[in-house]
Amino acid sequence: MGALDLIKWLGTIICLLGIGLTSFNFYPSNIYFGFIGSALWAFAGLAQKDYPLFLVEFVAVCMYATGLWMVFK
Repeated sequence: MGALDLIKWLGTIICLLGIGLTSFNFYPSNIYFGFIGSALWAFAGLAQKDYPLFLVEFVAVCMYATGLWMVFK
């Protein structure tokens, strides 16, 4: 397993944890997990030159960042 595969698996696990936390309304923990998981997937998309994947995850990271900003505002 290469480094990129590890990043993708870690991103997947963290995103799924964030989804689970969202379904049980664990706020703001869900935002932290979603932010980190999507950031890992955005990096993976960029590294693979998979621009549609990068775009959707980059937008998710921006949305999560806005949510984090609202938490600390």
